[in-house]
Amino acid sequence: MELISKEEFKELINYHGNNCISIYIPTHRAGVEVNEKQDAIVLKNALQAVNADLQKKGLNSQTIEQLLKPGFELYNNEIFWNSQLDGLAVFMADDFFKVIQLPFAVNEESYLNNSFYISPLLPAITNNEEFYLLVLSKSDAIFFQGNAFGLQRLEVEGLPNGMDDVVHFEEKEDQQLFRQGGKGGTGSASFHGHGEGQLDDKANLGIYFQEVDKTLFTEVLHDKHVPLVLAGVEYLIPIYKGVSKYNNIANEAITGSQEHESPHVLFTKVREILEPYFEQETKKRLENYYNQIATPLTSSMPDKVIPASFYAQVSDLFICKGEHIWGRFNEVDNQLEIHAEKQDGDECLINQAAAKTYANGGSVYLLEREQMPKESIIAAFMRY
Repeated sequence: MELISKEEFKELINYHGNNCISIYIPTHRAGVEVNEKQDAIVLKNALQAVNADLQKKGLNSQTIEQLLKPGFELYNNEIFWNSQLDGLAVFMADDFFKVIQLPFAVNEESYLNNSFYISPLLPAITNNEEFYLLVLSKSDAIFFQGNAFGLQRLEVEGLPNGMDDVVHFEEKEDQQLFRQGGKGGTGSASFHGHGEGQLDDKANLGIYFQEVDKTLFTEVLHDKHVPLVLAGVEYLIPIYKGVSKYNNIANEAITGSQEHESPHVLFTKVREILEPYFEQETKKRLENYYNQIATPLTSSMPDKVIPASFYAQVSDLFICKGEHIWGRFNEVDNQLEIHAEKQDGDECLINQAAAKTYANGGSVYLLEREQMPKESIIAAFMRY
């Protein structure tokens, strides 16, 4: 489920040229916007706006056409526009073209600079959220791996097909269980329960869930410390919790029959449960900032934070979504210019600070304005 690899991200950070084009547009998974190709039209409009900017720079029509050719080819690719997520990032330069589909919304923006505008990509590369979802029913156990952007079903070797796939028998290594066909077993066996072929009481549900838990723990969870969310009819949840050896099962579960629910809907439900958990790291970093606010280790002044990011001094950088500081920074001479409005040759210094902080091993947090320290648009906790 990796949206963009660290190598690809570093490639974008390190690319510099006279005409680096960055385009971000919101897109749609379904609906009238897809049927009427509205997302493609938004990209076309952005390309035309960049065309005008390139003309202002004095580039001739042939050079502009060659530079924007991959973008217009993408606009004309009807198959591509039928399979979108929530956002799209397009990067173009001389002999460079990259498209990234994003499962989160972005603002419609386009930039022509000497480097790529990468700040809106930060959630895709810096977010290390991880969790698992187990959808339980008598007829199946469905296991998903998830992150901040979606779910992916994992086929786990040996995971029971359902309660009828787990039966009492003689010996199965160190446990008295045996599989009747399906995933992980062959042969036949007699059931022990309320009658032959029936495993529907609490005790036999426990046996089934023990096998599910053992398989998941052995194959996946033995070295994990991330949340596991359970989903299923309400009475099944405490039975599974009662037999599980995994120590990080979320307190709250998704109740009701979920085995036929779509991954997209399940993902939305899981995120509602886990959002407070995943906000803890950001809160911890902000608390650390506030605890040191009276010391030289913190600053929300651009003229201090921006140079510090270039010189690998920033441990945690907090930047405000959608904000820009236009200007230039000469790293060799340590000369910073900040302009109230964008001027020719200016770069977004917030974008550059984020890129440098990430490249230097620091952490970058993209926040809403109300989350920012002192309602600033850039702030940093320093290494020294």
